[in-house]
Amino acid sequence: MTSGVAELLENQLAGRLAGRLAGRVQTPNLPWAAQVVSWLDLVDLCRELEESLIAAEPPAPETLSLHGAVVGLAIGCGGWLLQQIRVRGADISASGQTLETLEASLELLRIFHRSRHPEFTPDEIEAVRQRVFHAAA
Repeated sequence: MTSGVAELLENQLAGRLAGRLAGRVQTPNLPWAAQVVSWLDLVDLCRELEESLIAAEPPAPETLSLHGAVVGLAIGCGGWLLQQIRVRGADISASGQTLETLEASLELLRIFHRSRHPEFTPDEIEAVRQRVFHAAA
């Protein structure tokens, strides 16, 4: 098996796993602790994707795209989960986590996303730098 085929299979597996974990996070009849643990498993998958991007500098466009999709999914699920826990006053102590640790994990995901998928293109960022730092007084 060539490395390109192996990478494609790994990306497909990561995408399917992310979808299944996200589904478990938002399963209405699942205990809160199980939803929290499923989301933290999704966070771990995002960490592994981030590490694979670091190891493969520059990353393949397909891998970068998968990273954006999975991290975005994890951010959405985490935001929803935290909101539901707060609104319902859910007890998540059986998960071994606190709201603070979940909030920290959500912020880590946001950092992963911002670092790899900025809102502005490199050309837009450079244009702003030129305008700000080379502007006439």
